[in-house]
Amino acid sequence: MKRKCWWSSALIVLVVATAATAQTTQRIQPPPSTTMWQHGSTLNLFGGAASAPSHRGAIGGGAFGWELKPRFAVEGSGEWMEWGAGSHAFAAAITVQTGLAGPRPLMPFLTGGIGLYRASFARIGSAMPAFYARRITTDGMAMGTTATFTDPTVVFGGGVNAFLSRHWAIRPDVREMVVLRNSRSYFVTAFAIHVAYHFEDHPVTPKVR
Repeated sequence: MKRKCWWSSALIVLVVATAATAQTTQRIQPPPSTTMWQHGSTLNLFGGAASAPSHRGAIGGGAFGWELKPRFAVEGSGEWMEWGAGSHAFAAAITVQTGLAGPRPLMPFLTGGIGLYRASFARIGSAMPAFYARRITTDGMAMGTTATFTDPTVVFGGGVNAFLSRHWAIRPDVREMVVLRNSRSYFVTAFAIHVAYHFEDHPVTPKVR
């Protein structure tokens, strides 16, 4: 009888200890990964318009970004500019994007970075800006050929991320590209509307109700 009572008491103690251990483990267990911020990535396509000295035209392109912090991202982009009259350009850039507020349905940001700008002009029927015209000579120019220039750029601007859902966002922005060569500069202003998709399993962006 005593042995039966001892085994019963031991069993009760074991059950109580197991339950207490489970509760303690549950209390110290870290929150699920879905509540913790992790880096993510974005993919966006965009279109708009651009303006430069003596040129106006349409632009289109795409970009891929890495969200390293809740309010800090790095983005690589490429865009094509059609100036018309036989002239066009391609711009590539690496920029950083800094949010001015925490994640919310509307989040303004500033951006800046560096890149390259490649401009092509038909030598016949193309209005070439002085920034480029002074860099070529008329000697040996073949009629009907094109002149192409590739220069470094500094890029800066700003915009607003408007989150439609956790993954989808619309992003209007304005960027200024400063094309540099031989202590001279050439300014290209671009306005674009981006449609962005955020690849994430974490609440970097809010879930719009």
